[in-house]
This record gives sequence, C-alpha cells and structure tokens, in this order.
Amino acid sequence: MVRRTKGPQGNSDMKTSGVAALGAALIATLATGTAVRAATIDFGVVGISGTITYTGSNLEASTAIDLDDATLFVSGTGPGDNSGLAAFDTVSVFAPSPPDTDIIYGSGTSPLAPEVVLSWTGSQGAFTETLTMVKEVARNPNSPNSIGVTLLGTVTGPPGSGFIDTPVSLTLTANQEGGPGNTITVSFTNASGVAPSIPEPSTWVMMALGFGALGYAGYHRRNANIVALPVSPKA
Repeated sequence: MVRRTKGPQGNSDMKTSGVAALGAALIATLATGTAVRAATIDFGVVGISGTITYTGSNLEASTAIDLDDATLFVSGTGPGDNSGLAAFDTVSVFAPSPPDTDIIYGSGTSPLAPEVVLSWTGSQGAFTETLTMVKEVARNPNSPNSIGVTLLGTVTGPPGSGFIDTPVSLTLTANQEGGPGNTITVSFTNASGVAPSIPEPSTWVMMALGFGALGYAGYHRRNANIVALPVSPKA
C-alpha cells in the first residue's frame, strides 16, 4: 500500500488551490476586458437652414416631415460616444427609395416606409445608420406645434469599429414656434447604439491560460485523491 504523508498532500492542495484561483482570476479578467471594449454611439443633431415642412394641419397631427435642404449639425456627443463625430460636424439624412428627404412616420407604431438613412464620416471612418421602424409617435393635443418620434434600426461602421448591424434608436423632435407658417426646427437626440464587445487578443490569451489553469488544477486534484493499491504477484 502506498501512503501519502500529510505534509506533501497539504502543499499539493495549496498549489492546486492557487492554480485554480489564478485560472478564475484570468477568466474574470476576460469579462472586465470585454466590458471595457464595448462601444456606444450617442450624439445629438440640430437642423439649420433649409425649408422644413410637414404633412398635416399642424405638427402634433402630422404624419410626415420633409427635411428639404436643411443642414444637420452635430450639437454634441454623450459620454463614451464612438461615432467619430464632433460638434458642428454634419450628418446626412435621406430616404433612399425613392431618393428624397421625407420621414414618413404615419400615425403610430409601424414599419418605416421608406426607410430613412443617416450617414456620416467621422474620425473613425464612414458610418451608416438605417432606420426601419417607428417605435412611438409622441403627440400632445395641448402642444399642437411640436411632435416627437422614436425610430429604430441598425448602424454599421468602418472595419474595426465593432458596429455591424448593431441595434440603434433615434428620437426626432420637431417644433414650430408660433404655429403654422413659422420656421420649423428639428433635432435628433439620444441616437444610441452599443456594439458587441470584442475582446482584445491579449484577453483571448488570458482566457486560454485561465481555462488551462483550471484544467490543470482539476487533473492534479483527481490524481492526488487516487490511492495506489497493492499489486498481487503473478502466480
């Protein structure tokens, strides 16, 4: 019978526990690294100049808005924004089929037909945001000269940006101070999307080391619990 002394066994258990703890720590680092790499898009746009019009008796009752030749400037960006935009950069908004500048939101929740495309080129490269659904139309009879529309879609950025058909939402707000016949101002706010987290190469290495350490710890502990049995001599 092979016997194991308590001293070496205790040391072995300590080493195994240490390796397991190291593996768990490395895997936990993966989650932290992943969260850090998450990317967001969060910026606001204001329409300036051009003749903006709408379909309906007033903005509150409208079913579509035509941006015409309005110039859309970035008014600011939110924390962690990865759009590559800065204040006063321009954003293009159009409906590609047929090509025009109408945003037809109808009376409520419905597919957006035609789709509306936002595009811009920032410090990271070219982005395209395609809006396909009307999530909500906020109407207030007590405020006939304003309306809010929340649109949903996806955004795709340049290679390496992490944005590939990433879900996005955008809220369009229009106001016409003084009522019909007066200038209409339009703003796009809370345009936001979160790209899937992309672990860096070093994170993949840490993950592999972590699983390897846990595997080693499990194998070593299994072997440590095996007691050798006496071998009967051959007859």
